[in-house]
Amino acid sequence: MDDLAPYRKQIDELDRQIVELLLRRAQAASHIGEVKRRKNEPVYRPDREQGVYENIVSYAKEARKNWSGEALPELPDSTFRNIYREIMSGSIALEGGPSVGYLGPPGSFSHMATRYRFGNSVRGMPMDTIPEIFRSVANVKEASYGVVPADNTAAGSVGITMDCFLDSSLQIYAEQFVRVRHHLMATDAIPLASIRKIYTIPIGLEQCKQWAQKNLPMHEIQIIETSSTARAAQLVSEKKDGVAIASELASEIYGLKILSRDIQDSSDNITRFWIIGHEQCPPGRRDRTSIVLSFHDEPGGLFRVLKPFYDANINLTRIESRATRKNYGEYNFFIDLEGHKDADPVKSIITDLEKNTSFLKVLGSYPMGQVD
Repeated sequence: MDDLAPYRKQIDELDRQIVELLLRRAQAASHIGEVKRRKNEPVYRPDREQGVYENIVSYAKEARKNWSGEALPELPDSTFRNIYREIMSGSIALEGGPSVGYLGPPGSFSHMATRYRFGNSVRGMPMDTIPEIFRSVANVKEASYGVVPADNTAAGSVGITMDCFLDSSLQIYAEQFVRVRHHLMATDAIPLASIRKIYTIPIGLEQCKQWAQKNLPMHEIQIIETSSTARAAQLVSEKKDGVAIASELASEIYGLKILSRDIQDSSDNITRFWIIGHEQCPPGRRDRTSIVLSFHDEPGGLFRVLKPFYDANINLTRIESRATRKNYGEYNFFIDLEGHKDADPVKSIITDLEKNTSFLKVLGSYPMGQVD
């Protein structure tokens, strides 16, 4: 007798039930889409998505607690999020899903952020530059949302993204964190000692410098600089004369074999991306607000701007100055803070700051993301 047979039969029956429930869920999502279209409401709601993730983690804990049979295993929260990301992606597509512009080519870390946020069922549109993403989203017929890099733990803020917000009415709708993991890849499995050419973006090689010096004959290798890690993988797939430093997604898209995994020197290299669009998120459980402001150059100016946040016990998660590029010595201050622009005390502080600064713009309030 096959010892596995009863368990496989049980799994087959559970799968049948799961599929039926998924179809019923999709039907409910389709009805929601019809209501949203009638009311002209956005199909994608990151605050609702965040609520679903929190609910399923709670449901899992409740199920384990109330289960009377053999103890149920503890699946990681990230497993449930990954599963439900694709379920919700399919639902969004049924509701008349959005198109999403990202910094290409396919296989880039921006592409990864897009998939992490929207799943595989939503149409992604690779674009050449960050300003192009802003322009495409501003013209709704081209892209519903955009995914743009905000900052990185190693390289800091992405200046061009900050500059684009100054002349745009688009809002930050959500944030997505991506852990940067670099892999060495080629068209075929080859010994590391035989490598003579590496296609890479300069910062990519810099972030893998220690590993490369230890494991590769760097004094014999020609470095071919590319515009992105994804472009490096693309070129290797076409030319077949070297290796690339790129993401696992790039290896899948361009059919490359990974020679060595996780060759980055730091495992804490994380990039934050912003999802930009025309809509605004309502207040939720845990929100972040991004603003940009400037004030007259005078003693105590910055102190007066920051003190109300201190007095209200509001945590500032980022503050950064950037030259206005208008007059020497004039700076814009980009600030991230915990809380929502439409809920006190943040709401009242922003109202007061509008009176006491020469320029203030709210870039958006959105659910706080999570680093997996």
